[in-house]
Amino acid sequence: MFPSQKKARFLVVESDASLRSSTALFIKTLGHDSVTADNGDACIELLNTSKIDILLLDVHIPGKNSQEILSYAHEHFPDLPVIMTASSMSESDEAESFAKGAFEYLIQPVNQARLGITIKKALTESESRREASLFSVVVTNSPITIVVTDREGNIEFVNNAFCRTTGYSLNEVIGQNPRVLKSGEQSESFYKELWETITSGKNWHGEFRNKKKNGDLYWETAAIIPIIDPTWAITHFISIKQDISLRKKELEAFTESERRFQELSDLLPQTIFEIDIKGWITYTNRVGFDTFGYTNEDFKKGVHSLLLFAPEERERVQQNMEYRVKNLPFEDHEYIGRRKDGTTFPILVYTARIMRDGMPVGVRGIVLDITPRKQIEEKLQQLNQTLEERIEERTKKLESTHQQMILHEKLASIGLLAAGIAHELNNPINFVKINFTTLKEAVSDFQEMLKEYRKVIKKFEEGSGATVELQAMHQMEQYLAIDTLFKDIAEIFMESQRGFERITGIIASMRNFSFRHAIDERVMFDINHGIRDALTIARNEYRNCAEIETSLEELPLIPCNPEQINQVFLNLIVNSAHAISSVERSSPGKISIHTWLDDSNVYCSVADDGPGIPHEVRNRIFDPFFTTKEPGKGTGLGLSISYDIVVNKHGGTLSVDCPDEKGTVFTISLPLTVA
Repeated sequence: MFPSQKKARFLVVESDASLRSSTALFIKTLGHDSVTADNGDACIELLNTSKIDILLLDVHIPGKNSQEILSYAHEHFPDLPVIMTASSMSESDEAESFAKGAFEYLIQPVNQARLGITIKKALTESESRREASLFSVVVTNSPITIVVTDREGNIEFVNNAFCRTTGYSLNEVIGQNPRVLKSGEQSESFYKELWETITSGKNWHGEFRNKKKNGDLYWETAAIIPIIDPTWAITHFISIKQDISLRKKELEAFTESERRFQELSDLLPQTIFEIDIKGWITYTNRVGFDTFGYTNEDFKKGVHSLLLFAPEERERVQQNMEYRVKNLPFEDHEYIGRRKDGTTFPILVYTARIMRDGMPVGVRGIVLDITPRKQIEEKLQQLNQTLEERIEERTKKLESTHQQMILHEKLASIGLLAAGIAHELNNPINFVKINFTTLKEAVSDFQEMLKEYRKVIKKFEEGSGATVELQAMHQMEQYLAIDTLFKDIAEIFMESQRGFERITGIIASMRNFSFRHAIDERVMFDINHGIRDALTIARNEYRNCAEIETSLEELPLIPCNPEQINQVFLNLIVNSAHAISSVERSSPGKISIHTWLDDSNVYCSVADDGPGIPHEVRNRIFDPFFTTKEPGKGTGLGLSISYDIVVNKHGGTLSVDCPDEKGTVFTISLPLTVA
């Protein structure tokens, strides 16, 4: 549908100046533009030189008369609605006007409400005519063949594409049945199934082998659609068709070319193959089937290229295929192939990208069986087998020791976390427990006091004196110190509330530390939040030896792995606490944590006023297993792991500095965006 016309242009042709002016003013109030004329000749000139949407024409204008103008407008501007106006009723003028295509015939003076309604209808009519006219042009000149038949299948309309395709003119096929195009190559059951489908109200899609007027045969694809009226009765059928003869010939040529290529490739003594971008094999020659033991039926069902390699090779194969698709170099082309029956053999694979429109769509290559060469290499390898076995054994031992040390570091962190949490939770829990005992005693006192109150109330209800009971009640109030008890209870509740909040905060920090993302996953994270959680978790390590000073500027969220970054903060804070506690001092030390940012990074420094790190070992502190702590008090992996997390996994920096006035400052930088 076209959008509704918001602002139209009117031509008001009226001999009376006052009527002409008032009509133009009324049109303006409706939100439209207008031009005016006082005679027929001026009207014709404006029609030919301006874009006019509605014509308001006075029947009795001087010059070229209104009926001539109406005929001219109908001939040259068939979509233009013309509203005739007359000062008096003339049945002959009215009849002649409607006969020549007038939209409406109004008697002056025209009621503005009626004129407004008439204008609105005329605009709608104009829009409908414009849509119908354009739709007719589009359908008539569409490059797709369009045929419209009645309920019985007789042709009522064909467009120009039909005439060009079939050679029949419009007059030759109107009233005919589409069977004039039958080539005789489709069976009667084919047409019967088609007719039963469309007469049941369903769409039909298929292909015809039809015959042109000159006898030439051609292929076309068609969609036949029933046209339903409001009563759900079929009134017409519309057929949308396209000549696909050239496509059929190209397909036949392609099939012949493909057959020739297959025959040539089957002559080669090596396996050749093609795979798509996801690794599924799309082609192989006869040798490929013989070499790997698969059948053509297997490939029709789908065989992934990774199945042709031993399981231990598949990760490397996948990586090398990705390198090939990205046009990145790699040197290792030898693999262990795997046949369908599970047997393996050595192969050499050469590959190249398959490009379409400048984009990689797959990989093609050649596979060579290198079993004879490998047999020779195997004999040479046997000579060095003993030496290699010793080297391999030693390497495995070193790898095992390395993994055990990393596990030990992780378990140490978990032990530190558990000890700190247990200690931090124990204090508020014990405090709340004591308060609960106190509250229990207070409730008991209130119960006794309530019994005395009830005795006094009962005496008053019975109408007798309650002097003795009142005196006993006041004595009990003094004995129990009720006012003080009320005050103490309020304070107990406030102190218990603080205890609960402390427990909640510790558990929240513990939950943040215990949550796990995938090792390579990156999420948006506030490192200030991580620092606060680390301080909560590590409080048991520094609370007796150091004071914490924080200056955490407002920072944006950054992409990182929160658990890994939190582990770094925990390592640095614990290291600072241990450094401070390693020397005797009369007052607590200080750990200062500061965060800030620049255009590309966020920063965090963790500084302590401990003994510092000797200059001669400063460049080794990030080495695995190196530690300045006493034997048994450190694994030497904490800073090594922290360096790996910050630098290798997050693309940041981790540096250390020892000021002249003693102490150590570790500074972390993390990028604001993922590189």
